[in-house]
This record gives sequence, C-alpha cells and structure tokens, in this order.
Amino acid sequence: MAKFLFLILFYSLSTFSQGPVDGFFKGKGNLDVALSGSYQHSEKFYMGFNTISYPRTLTSVSLFAEYGVTNNLDVIANIPFINGQFQDVSFFVKYGLPFDFCDSESPFHIIPTVGISFPITNYETQAGQAIGQRATQIQPKLILQYQLKHGFFIQAQSGYNYTLDPVPSSIPVSAKLGFSKNKIYTDIWFDYQKGLGDIEWIGGASQNFRTLYVTYSKIGGVVYYSIRPKIGIFLNGSYILSGINLGKSFTIGAGFVYKFKLIGPTKK
Repeated sequence: MAKFLFLILFYSLSTFSQGPVDGFFKGKGNLDVALSGSYQHSEKFYMGFNTISYPRTLTSVSLFAEYGVTNNLDVIANIPFINGQFQDVSFFVKYGLPFDFCDSESPFHIIPTVGISFPITNYETQAGQAIGQRATQIQPKLILQYQLKHGFFIQAQSGYNYTLDPVPSSIPVSAKLGFSKNKIYTDIWFDYQKGLGDIEWIGGASQNFRTLYVTYSKIGGVVYYSIRPKIGIFLNGSYILSGINLGKSFTIGAGFVYKFKLIGPTKK
C-alpha cells in the first residue's frame, strides 16, 4: 500500500486559509490588493477514519483583490498559485442588506454573498504533486456579524458549496472573534466543512480521487498592521484538527496589502 500513498492528495485553497469573504466593506471606489505566500506541511493523512503516515509540503502564492462598487456592495477575486501551478480561481459578490450600509450605526450586519470557483489549468489530480480536485463550485453564503464595544466583533457564516460532478458538494460553517481599531486588525477563527459524499480512499491507485469527499475542522488566525495609510502587512496561520481524506497539516503565511482609491469623494 505504501507505494500508492503519493496518489492521495486532495489539497485545495481552503486548506491554506479561511475563505475570502468577511463581514467588512471597502466603501465605494476603494480597492484592496493583497499578495501573500503560505507554507503548509503535514506528517499524517486522514484516510477515511484512519490516520496514516505521509509527509507532505505545499507552498502557495495568492493574489487577492476586493473592490467596493458601492458602500454596501463588494466584488472579490482570488487567484492561487500552488507548488508552481495555478489552481482554482474564485470570484465573489457580497451585499449588505439595505438597512446595513457601511456608515450605519447598527452593530448588527447581515450580508448575503455568492461566489464561484473553477480551475484555470488542467492540473493533475491523481499524482504526487496534485494540488486539488479540479472542481467547479457555486458557493452561496450568509454572513452574520455583530460589532461589540472597543473594536471587538463576532462573526458567523455558512452556506452550501454546490460542486459539479464528479466532486461531491459540501457544507461549510465558520465562526470568528476579532478586533479592529486604528492600525491593528486581528482575529481567531474556527472552520468546519462537511463533505456530502460517501466515498473514501481505501488504498491503491484505482480510485478516481475527484469523487472522494473532504470533511475537516480547522482553527486559525491573522494579525494585520497598517504601516502607512495605504500599505499594511499581515501574518496568518491555521491547523487542521481532524478530517477525512486530507492531510493533518499546519500552515503559516505572510503578505502585504496595498489600498487604492479609484473614485474620489462625491461633490455636493
């Protein structure tokens, strides 16, 4: 069985970081662009309900952009480059409900979002350097965020990852506690994904690994610091607590953000 272990790789962008959608808006005409790098390593692999030894290292570079179309409508794009190959690009739209504009005094935010992700290269899914399942997903989500005193906030989001055959769909759930004030932003979070399939890897190389479902629980966090009004840097990390059909990995990353103002203030 050991000689086939190089064939059981299911890593996607979701194993590197939390999802790209949060509960904050950029404001009309503002564009944030972030370039980040991540290192991920695992010594164990969750093969069904068993854990086997399998060392694995992945490196990732990601380009992320979020633009404020209006004060309560943002569009988001993310392009990951993993182990020297482009993986699945994603696009999202998020909308703050009409009573919940960015300049609203209400501490409670309800934000429906919808996104799509799809592979932009025909990367390998059955070999030792496989970086994902080459899946096309439609991802509706709902974000709930409550602003506490002194810059603290709590957030929850969930939805449905509808995936085109043969990759199984999944249900994601996450919770976050964070702080944002002046030049500092930080948060800690918990993610859970329930894969809806029933096919697990049982050894050997005969299975189509795109058909296997992926379930995991994961914790992580980020610290961001604004070194100038338009420039910031961040550190992040995450750790897979448990799962099925993926590696028991830890990830560390860093990057910088540049803020653009594409539309000036409206004249009265």
